[in-house]
Amino acid sequence: METIEELERYLEDECYSFRELTIGKHTAPEGYIIEKNGNTYDFCCSERGTKSIVKSFLNEKDLVKYAYERLSKNKWDRAHLVSWLWDEEEIHQTEQELRNMNIAFERNDVPNYSQGKTAYRIFVFGRDVKKLTGFKEKYFKYFADM
Repeated sequence: METIEELERYLEDECYSFRELTIGKHTAPEGYIIEKNGNTYDFCCSERGTKSIVKSFLNEKDLVKYAYERLSKNKWDRAHLVSWLWDEEEIHQTEQELRNMNIAFERNDVPNYSQGKTAYRIFVFGRDVKKLTGFKEKYFKYFADM
């Protein structure tokens, strides 16, 4: 990979999350930004509306190499929230279904999320999200019983 466009296609093919990544046609409200800025190529971070350059490069290929290495090291850049439930028994069923499908996941509970209730959340990574057609409709109940 040598161009931002090639990196963007790779990230799409590998099912990276674009919730916190701005590159090409993908725009996130905050997070990483990979862009050409005048005569430089920048890897930036944006938080609360403030953009900071993490590293700047004179050529696109070096930016792409840096961005690829940085993004590939962090599984959370490939994370997809696929389950949000309010019932502990139901989250155990969700976990078992994912195990039966041989899909790696990480559970991340948020105690006392709403009115003393725990939010039970599950993330999957990368291409495994493609194996979950209809899964979110079944196991994503953010507004249910709030």
